Amino acid sequence: MIILLLLLVLSMGLNMFLVVYLRWILKKLAFLSENIGDLLSSMDGFSKHVESIHNLETFYGEPVLKNLIEHSKQIVQDIEVYKEIYTLFNENDEEFLNMIEGEFNAEQENEEDEET
Repeated sequence: MIILLLLLVLSMGLNMFLVVYLRWILKKLAFLSENIGDLLSSMDGFSKHVESIHNLETFYGEPVLKNLIEHSKQIVQDIEVYKEIYTLFNENDEEFLNMIEGEFNAEQENEEDEET
């Protein structure tokens, strides 16, 4: 009986650790996805700005600007590869994560009340 009780306590502790760890990982992933979206929009704006400068009569056909435009477009394409992560979370998902966090905290409070 004591062994079963120890296994139960160990299992509960491990489960609580895994839930906390999962919540931490999901927060990191949400932060990363938000920043990738911001980076993508910044690089896209930069690429369009350089292209508009290149199209000015003074700079039209400038090879350095043309290479800069091609390079910035390549960077935008590389960042778009990670767009799946960016679209992984939206505002509803953040609300969902907050709801889960609230439920987890309520469960912990109930467990503490039952122990006392």
